[in-house]
Amino acid sequence: ESGRSHGDRSYPGVSPDSDGAADAVTTGFGDHGQRCPAVGAVWKHRTMVATTCLRTVRGEGRARMLARVAAGLLVGATALASCGGTSPKAQPSPTTSAPSSTAAPTTQPPAASASAPRTPPVVPTTGAYLGAWLHPVPPGSGGSSFAVEQRTVPVVRAAVGRPLGILHLYVSWHAPAPVANLQAIADEGSIPMLDWGCAPDGSTVASGSDDGSISAFASALAAYRGPVLLRWCWEMNLVRSHLEVGGPTGFTSAWGHIRTMFAAAGATNVSFVWCPALTGVDPAPYFPGAGAVDWIGIDGYDRDGTHTFASLFTSFSQQWAGQGKPLIVAETGASDAAQAAFIDSIGTDMPTLPAFKGVVYFDASGPSISWAFTPDGLRSFAALARNPYFAPG
Repeated sequence: ESGRSHGDRSYPGVSPDSDGAADAVTTGFGDHGQRCPAVGAVWKHRTMVATTCLRTVRGEGRARMLARVAAGLLVGATALASCGGTSPKAQPSPTTSAPSSTAAPTTQPPAASASAPRTPPVVPTTGAYLGAWLHPVPPGSGGSSFAVEQRTVPVVRAAVGRPLGILHLYVSWHAPAPVANLQAIADEGSIPMLDWGCAPDGSTVASGSDDGSISAFASALAAYRGPVLLRWCWEMNLVRSHLEVGGPTGFTSAWGHIRTMFAAAGATNVSFVWCPALTGVDPAPYFPGAGAVDWIGIDGYDRDGTHTFASLFTSFSQQWAGQGKPLIVAETGASDAAQAAFIDSIGTDMPTLPAFKGVVYFDASGPSISWAFTPDGLRSFAALARNPYFAPG
C-alpha cells in the first residue's frame, strides 16, 4: 500500500499507513514527514501544518461552501449556492436540511479550573464521541496548525449544530505542553486529543535521557487539570516511519517510563491512548500491556473507495476488545465520491461494534489524496452529529 504516510492518509514517498502530508513538508509536527529539529532528519509522525495541502478546486469549493453554511444559518436560508468546482448544483446546508425532530445534544467536558478535580475523559457507557482534525487549508495560507483548526471550528460547528466531542491537537516531543490550546479546545465544549510526537531516540527514554522534558510536560498537564486524551508516538508499527522508536522493546520501555512519570506528577486527568496504524507490521509486540494504557486507538482510512466502517475496523475490534479498554478510531477518512457513503457507514456500523467509544474524522487535504470534507461529506458528518449515539451525555 505505497503512498501512505503515518495514519492511513495517502501521500507519495511516505510510509504505507500514513495519510497525512508528504515528506517534503518542513513545518509542523507529525507523521506527514516532518523534519525534526532535534536530529535534522525527516520524521513522519502526524504533521499539522497549514502548508501540507494542495490548493485544489475541491479545497476552494469547500471553503466557500463552509462560509455559505455559516451565512445560511444566520439568515435562515435552507440551501446554499453552487460550491465552485465541487458540485454544479446548489448544496443544501446540513443543518437546515435536518428534520427538526433530531436536534443534536451537546457535549461539554468539565471545566479546567484550578480547583477542579483531575478527572480523565469519561468513557461513554453507551454511544461514542464524534470528533475531527480540522485542517482544510491551501498552501501558503499561513498561521499555525492550531490557528487553522480554531478558524475552522466555528463553521464546522455551525454546520453540525453542536460542539464536537473531540478535537485533535498535535505537538512535537520537545515542545512545551500547549496548555492554553488545551483550554481553548475545552472552552469549545470538546475534549482535546493531544498527539505528542515520538522521541528522537526512543531507545534511550527509559534510561532517563529525556526526564526533564517529560516531567515538565506531565506537570503542566497535571496543573491544567482538565481531561486529556494523550496519544504518544502514534502509529509506532509503521517501521519505516518510526525507526527512532527502537523497535517493540524500545517503544514499550519508553511508554512505561513516560506513564510512570505522569503518575508521579499526579496527572490523573490524562488518559493514555495507545494507537497503532491499521496497516504496517503486527502491532501486538508494541502493546505495553492493558495495565499501561487507558484507551486503545487505531488509524485507518478508506483509500480506494470500497470500504465501510465495519470492513475497516471489525477485525481490529475483535482482536483488541478483549483487553477491557475502550477503543477509539483516532483517525479515519475517505475521499471524493466515496466520502459521504463512508461517513454514513459510521452511523450504521459503529453501534454494532460497541467497544468503540469514539471516532475522529481527519478533515485535511494532501498532495495525493484529500480526506477534507466535500459538501456531501460534510452533510453526512452533520447527520452523524445529530445522531444521539454520537453525543453521549
